[in-house]
Amino acid sequence: MRPITNIYCLVIITYLVTCVKYASSIFCYDCNSAFDPRCGEEFDPFSLGVVNCSLKDPLEHIPEVESTFCRSIKMEIYGKVRVVRQCGYLKDENEKIGDPPCKFMSGDGEVFLTYCNCDTDLCNEASSWYVSHVLALMTMSLLVIC
Repeated sequence: MRPITNIYCLVIITYLVTCVKYASSIFCYDCNSAFDPRCGEEFDPFSLGVVNCSLKDPLEHIPEVESTFCRSIKMEIYGKVRVVRQCGYLKDENEKIGDPPCKFMSGDGEVFLTYCNCDTDLCNEASSWYVSHVLALMTMSLLVIC
């Protein structure tokens, strides 16, 4: 019976990899630290929900544009910090392939803005290594079980 179990596990792993690779939707964190402090710089990915961006209602001012990436924005305005994590709809028109994922802007010395775009599930969290480590651990545990 062991060979049948191995084949079954191989089919499951192949299916999961295919679904993750070819899925047309993207999952992002969606929160604002002004309303929920768990969304701030001390972000805990286990404490907040996840949004399927393809299921969100279209934006009123750009209804024909679908979300294809995640975005995180950190605003420092007169010493107060706000972090927003959300689905992204429009990238910077000057953005090119190979550009760094984060952009930095400053205003009059009291206003600073950092925004980061990414195109993998749950990539708009505080630390980008977290999601890849979780996926690797899940894959390894499936291989060990099988």
